Amino acid sequence: MFDPNTFIDSYSAADRRWIAFESNGKVGSELRDANLDFRNAIAKIIIVSPERASDELIRNLYDFETSYSKASFAVNHAFVSCLATQLLLRGGKPNITYFLACVFRGQDAYLSSQCVKLPADKRELAVATIDELIDAAGDDVPPHYSHVRTNIATAPAS
Repeated sequence: MFDPNTFIDSYSAADRRWIAFESNGKVGSELRDANLDFRNAIAKIIIVSPERASDELIRNLYDFETSYSKASFAVNHAFVSCLATQLLLRGGKPNITYFLACVFRGQDAYLSSQCVKLPADKRELAVATIDELIDAAGDDVPPHYSHVRTNIATAPAS
């Protein structure tokens, strides 16, 4: 396996397979994920120094970790919360779209993803982006978008 620090510093799309949710097809206590240990090693670093990770790495980790959470009926709260916070802080449509696509993967991931504290200006930008995505989706907007938007809009600022 790779050194987690080197992996974070040089991450590219070709590296996704090393952090992907690789399930044995089972759920709960019978679930095995071939890449979980490596993602956990990366989590220890990113929780302390999230600025080291690229947006692409943050998005991919959030995708895989919320998928794992759904299948395992558990969550690495600190990691999922950190990743959600980073997506919202960094903003932009790609990050907010990824956040919205993955946030509702099970109750554990959802609740951890709502434990974010954002400065008022970043919170307002995230809400404005979610509003744009809701408007663009029209009648096809998933119902949870509005719930997530309200949670972010009413969360206390950091």
